[in-house]
Amino acid sequence: MKITVITTNYNAFALEIKRLKEEAQKAGYDFSVLDLENFSFAIKDGKLDIDWLNGEISDIYILRGALHSQKLVSEILEYLRKRGARVFDNNFLKHKYSINKVADLVKLTLAGILVPNTFFARSFDDFLKFGEEIGYPFIFKSGRAGKGQGVYKVDSREDFLKMIAGFNDEEKEAQSFLLQEYIPYKYDLRCLVIGDRTFTMRRIPKKGDFRANFSLGGSVELFDLDDRGKDLAKRALKAVGLEIGGVDILIDENDKRYIIEVNHTAGFVGMEKATGENIAKIYLDFAISRAS
Repeated sequence: MKITVITTNYNAFALEIKRLKEEAQKAGYDFSVLDLENFSFAIKDGKLDIDWLNGEISDIYILRGALHSQKLVSEILEYLRKRGARVFDNNFLKHKYSINKVADLVKLTLAGILVPNTFFARSFDDFLKFGEEIGYPFIFKSGRAGKGQGVYKVDSREDFLKMIAGFNDEEKEAQSFLLQEYIPYKYDLRCLVIGDRTFTMRRIPKKGDFRANFSLGGSVELFDLDDRGKDLAKRALKAVGLEIGGVDILIDENDKRYIIEVNHTAGFVGMEKATGENIAKIYLDFAISRAS
């Protein structure tokens, strides 16, 4: 069987793709990567000629990270299915996005799942007003970035004004951001949900950084999440409409639990380190079983 992983940004997912390749080859599968960053095609005499196909179609395609060119990726997935390939896209064709924190927070809230007080606006002036209402410090972050990128802790109005001035100089739009209350937490958890299975690690920020992401140098350790927490993670994944996802949970001193976000293309190398589980094999087996 031949398996191909499709991505639009290989560098962002290189570690996980490497692990998937290792497990695929152990199982005796042929494995390749299609990086659509280098995509090209031609139309000849009314027929689509795609250079990377060479007339061959893999048995299974696994989409891992469509960070841009979502419409093009959608068309390619549909094309591959018409050619007889099986595709696991983690419901990408239903959503047409890999990162949209605004949409996901709305879905979580409508499902009755607690998220931090959040404000979305189309002007920085409105963000300033809400910042005063919610109080400092607060979190200001990109609605379209992952792995802890574009996330800022704002401690004062003066700092926020300087930040906004910088965004204006860079011609960044206010609607690209979200403002959220800062949650003083006891535990910062990442739950990786793969079908019915849940794996949990505690994320610990490196010194001098409030962000606890493993990809930013934070440390991780196994966390024994109770059934209540596992159920919350699964409910969050279902609300967003995924089969595999990384659910970020903050637990405060009073055991109040907030869903911060649901990652559509969650990394799992840190989870393997924390849990000692072969997440790559579990991920690969699940993707193959769900490909259609």
